[in-house]
Amino acid sequence: MPWPCQNGRRDLWRRLPSGAAPGGHEPEPKHEVIVQRLVQLYRNGMVHVGPEASVAASWRRVGAYGVVIFVVGLIFRISFADRWDHPELWVAGERILATHDAYFWLAKAKGLASVSGYPSAQLVAWVHGLTGIGLGDIGFWAPAVLGPLVGVVCLLWGWLLGGVNAGVLAGLVGSLTPGFYYRTQLGYYDTDLFTLLMPMMVAWMLAFWAGRLMRSGWLVDSADEREPPAAARVLWLALGFGLVSRFAVIWHEDIQHMVILYYLMTVVVLMINCRPGLRTLAMQGLAVFALASFPGGVFGQLKLWPISGFLVSIPGVSAYWAVTLFSAAIAAGLVFFWKPPADGAERRRDALWVAAVALVAVILSTHMLNTSVGNTALKLFSYLSGAAGIVQSGSAAVPMGPVYPSVLQSIIEVRLEPLSEVLERGVFFSWLGWLALLSSVVVVALRPTAVFLLPLIALQLASVKLGIRFSMFGGAALCVMLGVCLYWLAAFVTRRMRHGQWADLGLQASLGAALLFYTFGQYSALQLTPVLSRAHAEALVELGRKSEPDAMVWTWWDWGYATQYYALLGTVADGGKHAGRDLYPLGFAMSTHSPEQASRMMRFAAQYPDRKVPYGLDAARVWDTIPRDRLGAALEEQLGREDHPPVPPQYFVVSWHDLTLVKWITHFGNWNLETGTTREAEVSIFQPGELGFNVERGAVMDRQGGGGLVRDLTLLDRDGINRRAYPLNALSPQLLPKTHHLVINMVSKQSVIMDGTGFRSTMTRLMTGDPDDPEIAPYFRLVVDGLPFVRIYQMIQ
Repeated sequence: MPWPCQNGRRDLWRRLPSGAAPGGHEPEPKHEVIVQRLVQLYRNGMVHVGPEASVAASWRRVGAYGVVIFVVGLIFRISFADRWDHPELWVAGERILATHDAYFWLAKAKGLASVSGYPSAQLVAWVHGLTGIGLGDIGFWAPAVLGPLVGVVCLLWGWLLGGVNAGVLAGLVGSLTPGFYYRTQLGYYDTDLFTLLMPMMVAWMLAFWAGRLMRSGWLVDSADEREPPAAARVLWLALGFGLVSRFAVIWHEDIQHMVILYYLMTVVVLMINCRPGLRTLAMQGLAVFALASFPGGVFGQLKLWPISGFLVSIPGVSAYWAVTLFSAAIAAGLVFFWKPPADGAERRRDALWVAAVALVAVILSTHMLNTSVGNTALKLFSYLSGAAGIVQSGSAAVPMGPVYPSVLQSIIEVRLEPLSEVLERGVFFSWLGWLALLSSVVVVALRPTAVFLLPLIALQLASVKLGIRFSMFGGAALCVMLGVCLYWLAAFVTRRMRHGQWADLGLQASLGAALLFYTFGQYSALQLTPVLSRAHAEALVELGRKSEPDAMVWTWWDWGYATQYYALLGTVADGGKHAGRDLYPLGFAMSTHSPEQASRMMRFAAQYPDRKVPYGLDAARVWDTIPRDRLGAALEEQLGREDHPPVPPQYFVVSWHDLTLVKWITHFGNWNLETGTTREAEVSIFQPGELGFNVERGAVMDRQGGGGLVRDLTLLDRDGINRRAYPLNALSPQLLPKTHHLVINMVSKQSVIMDGTGFRSTMTRLMTGDPDDPEIAPYFRLVVDGLPFVRIYQMIQ
């Protein structure tokens, strides 16, 4: 097959000696000849990789492939459902879900506070009302339905960059990369299902639209002349994509920020690589897209200044829909108003300036720069600096208010992993990840529209600093790059074949099937992660039946959303209300060695409901007004009072899982608000079979042969608590250093060994002690006993 090139001669490079020019003309300067040859080779490469995607020629195949890819992804995911059929994973006819955040949306759909403004909750409520399927069932199965859509978008990306067959590999495996799959398994109904799908889809729309206006290569075209696109079609497409983008951003404010950053990136890329004569049309389309997509925004955060101030004041009109319809109407009006620039250099220049002013006005009036760019920068900074461990309240010049602990360092999502692990989470193997990165360089060089995938890949790589959660973003994009580059390489051979396109399809499908087979084996061995135990969930259901509607539940923030769903009660903290200022009162009550002090902290904090949400507390706003060097004395005075006014019923939940988190709970509970220092409990956690123990001697031994003696042993069983003390062990040199107290769950066969800081904490005492203990009974009354997994007490006022 001859190498395609504009003059039809494959040996152009060899036939032009250095400094010579054909036809006997004056030789061109050597550096110009080199540049011309490089440009020509670059154009040859663009010709080889084929023409741009054609909707008219391939939409049927794209649709058929998309259906197949979706069905394959759906079957792959639901094939793991039988692993959740164990009776201990069911409560009230529903499976226990696998992620805490899912229960937030389900709790709202169930009736806790308002569902308005929370699309994920509204979607569940709508499906439930339409089909009658249980809320928990929807939360369990939704990832199997929504997750494969990422594979369909991967197919679209492959089609855009290389052709229909170029997207098959990425379509099959792009939605099942480890980083994304780990966060979208069955039972993981959360915004992670949307935070990759929606930005990747909008990025494809922007790339598809911008590709009509961009050069086919970077600063050069593969041909001297290309027919310019119809102006009306470009503008209508911008309007349509903008309205779809508006739907995409409602699921989470982070999605909106990502989409706006993509939009601003489109502005820059088009201004750099726009085809001659089309910049005016490009800026017109960008203005139309922004007006259709962004004003109103998610939760009404982006405004169309100054009109939105008037629109939101109209009685009985939703602020979101008022701004949405008004801005969309303006965008449609601009499509009708704008015409192609008239002939004449001066008129074209005037049209260019008008479009530029309109674009700048839209960007500024929607406040997207300060809203999204600023918020994104702050969020990234919080992830980068979260491990510092403290959050200052007040300025250095005026040290008012406490020094609060940071919660980020206790969240597994911000755990840092090496680059090899990050690449493995992206493309199954680290070596394959490096190959995908190399493919990305080639694809971006030959297809400028591929640049819109780079931000997702950048997030993948940045997870080495931002935390392992961000490894969910780049895997699909890397699969697209790998699949497209593989398709181009295979084309060297298959284009010579009679049925080359079927060979391309077979190669992509075979590799995809091989990866699916490997991945299925890996994912089959993953440990199930129910949010809480069956006994814990049943205890919360019972609490909901016994309690008053205005009651408040004190439970560690990891179980906040699940508590809201099962008990339908507000909680002090949850997955969205877990800053240091929120967790300190809760951590103090759980960590203090005095049940009386725990009760007084609860009575004090319960006086200050959070004004921002219909549940939760905000006692920290009182401490924020106190000079930092007086906080200790002020807190002692507040907790010493006995005349706090009556508050709604307060319930205190302690669970077996809390004992395994005693290190982090005491980190917050023993925090010094003046100095920013703390005292953590020391704890060792053992899974079933990892620790042997001798009840008669109080001796323990692990699998490595290490062990020693403990001061006491507490056995938690369904029928009660058995506690054994070994006073003589304290005199033995074999006594374990620091961690002297062993607690064993006789049902789950788990064990924890902790020091005195954790063992004497109120949460441990309430979990392992006698409710009639004179140090407990005056302050807490046991209302639900779910030993050995959970106990729920009511604070006595």
